[in-house]
Amino acid sequence: AAERAFDADASARSTRAAFLSALADDGLVFAPGPSNGQRVWDLRAENKNRLEWAPELAEISASGDLGYTSGPWRFTPAGAEKPAAFGHFFTIWRKGGDGKWKVLIDHGIGHADLALPDKVQRRGGLGLGPPPTWPVGVAELRSADLAPAGALNTRMVSADFLRLRDGALPDSRAEGGALPSKAQRVDTGQVMSSAGDLAASWGGGVGSPAWIRVWRRPSASDAPGQGWVLAVDLSVPAVEPAP
Repeated sequence: AAERAFDADASARSTRAAFLSALADDGLVFAPGPSNGQRVWDLRAENKNRLEWAPELAEISASGDLGYTSGPWRFTPAGAEKPAAFGHFFTIWRKGGDGKWKVLIDHGIGHADLALPDKVQRRGGLGLGPPPTWPVGVAELRSADLAPAGALNTRMVSADFLRLRDGALPDSRAEGGALPSKAQRVDTGQVMSSAGDLAASWGGGVGSPAWIRVWRRPSASDAPGQGWVLAVDLSVPAVEPAP
């Protein structure tokens, strides 16, 4: 509902106004590394370009305070009759103390044209079962999150894993090498639901790939010692520094 309201606001007012309204005060966008979204969008001038999108999948934590959405987007320049660019967005949402969902971090990829969906698929999360009896907290999340941007293998991903890569349609391939990086400094962050069952991590910077990952905690019925499992990985190649 929050994502559809976000898109409707962009259609009714403007993309800039919609982002300024939907972003949390500490919400992030990539420019090229994680940057305060309110400041980034406040500096952008209003225009007649049209950005449309719709969610096709969503997941929410058992505590109902952290979730994500993803789906196709299309961009139509001002004055044009047809969209000129297409892709998939990926948005992490956090519910505030006032009960309202706000955008915590937003990014996306570009790819070929896809129709905007009219239904949303609910993924994982709810009903995972009792928490594990072994430690699977912040320290274990940090350890799991050490893989370089883009690096994947089948041991680290969920059965319904989603991979987002620029220039390609979303897929479930649990493979890929680390993306090249020339960064001197990389900004990173993590957030976890209050139930401790869902977490997100991100990073990027000048000369560094940008990434967002969503992690699920195992349940007591999983193999003892099972750690955090990667449910979604968005990785985008580095933006080359200006000469």
